[in-house]
Amino acid sequence: MGELKLSTKIGYGMGDLAGNLLFQMTVIYLLFFYTDVLGISAMAAGIIFLIARLWDAVNDPVMGLLMDRTRSKHGKARVYLLYGSLPLGLATIAMFYAPDLPMGGKVAYAAGTYILWGMLFTLVNIPYSSLTASLTDIPQERTDLSSIRMIFMLIGVIIVSVATEPLVSSFATPSRGYFSVTAIFSLLALFFFLLCFRLTGKAASESRKKDESYKLGEIWPLLLKNRQLLIVTAASLIGNMAVFIRETSAIYYVTYNMGDSGMLPFFLGIVVLSMLAANLMIPLATKKWDKKGTYLIGSAIGVAGSVIFHFIPYDQTALIFLFGALSSFGIAAISTVGWAMIPDTIEYGELVTGKRAEGISYAVYSFSQKLATAVAGITVASVLQWSGYAANIPVQSDQTLRGILSTLTVIPVIFIVLSMGIIRLYAIDRTTYEGILLKLKEKMS
Repeated sequence: MGELKLSTKIGYGMGDLAGNLLFQMTVIYLLFFYTDVLGISAMAAGIIFLIARLWDAVNDPVMGLLMDRTRSKHGKARVYLLYGSLPLGLATIAMFYAPDLPMGGKVAYAAGTYILWGMLFTLVNIPYSSLTASLTDIPQERTDLSSIRMIFMLIGVIIVSVATEPLVSSFATPSRGYFSVTAIFSLLALFFFLLCFRLTGKAASESRKKDESYKLGEIWPLLLKNRQLLIVTAASLIGNMAVFIRETSAIYYVTYNMGDSGMLPFFLGIVVLSMLAANLMIPLATKKWDKKGTYLIGSAIGVAGSVIFHFIPYDQTALIFLFGALSSFGIAAISTVGWAMIPDTIEYGELVTGKRAEGISYAVYSFSQKLATAVAGITVASVLQWSGYAANIPVQSDQTLRGILSTLTVIPVIFIVLSMGIIRLYAIDRTTYEGILLKLKEKMS
């Protein structure tokens, strides 16, 4: 393995563009769809998110094991992009359908479609994510791949955040609008998944092959011995709780605190562009401060921006946009650098345990991402319930507005600070990683 062609990197990035056309619909709009379109309570939605993540605690490791055991002419990872992307798109469309059922039927339908979507997202996303480790073993190339992945992810976020609200509004009813827009995004996602499959083919086929014969009962012993993987996963779990809580609550803040839902595409657009700018700078930052240093510096910027944002009056649009962008610029490092660290922890785990276990490692990290989205949904739903939120009421109480504001500032800041404390324990720098690779080569020779 070595340096990658630009076409391979772009092809890899297209996979995250595809995934985020679907994933961001759930992060940004699903809770709002449940409460204001489907008509179920915020607490019922929060319970659905929790049940789905409890199931993922079983489903994700099994998927990782399945991937590591897969043998296919398309490789153990890419085959899932080929055959899993269409079912995933169909499940996403079903999730944003509002059936005319009694309340109990609506809750059951929402729970069933959301759990199914989570399983299919796992089926595609874990193999896709594992391509980082199999495409190259050069640390800077992995950082570049993660940055390119995040850039394409943010393109997906821009499309979803900027286009969804105007497109939904163009339909006769919100329920028809969300269903139709999701269908459009699902078709686009299928196209980009297949492009990713095609453009990563040659590089992936040249990656190192290794026997991954281990049993289901060995999964947790393997993971518990990989201290560095656990550190990155824990830090990213808590850090991404902050990221996803902010994304989930943005639609409520703009609609009710600022009092103008039409500003949502502009607010989200500015936020995402700031994260895009951050991802263009992260490869340079990691060369100067390494991965851990970049993670900590970015997080500190995110905390500072969020603290200032908390005290901005709701009618000061320019300041809201400015410090919303600044805080998002900083916390972009949490996702990007976290993904860049995971491949390095796989080699660390291989050295410690003798098993490479790419699928299981990415399954655990992927589960942490989905758990973060669930915690975000539950947190925002709980705050809305506690603060007396009433769906589709133009003017909310002061208590509700303060609760919504806290989900953009106070709560995320607490999680970011905790994440910074955990990531300080991460011990793989450039020198350490080079030593790990050298020892692995000695073992294989």
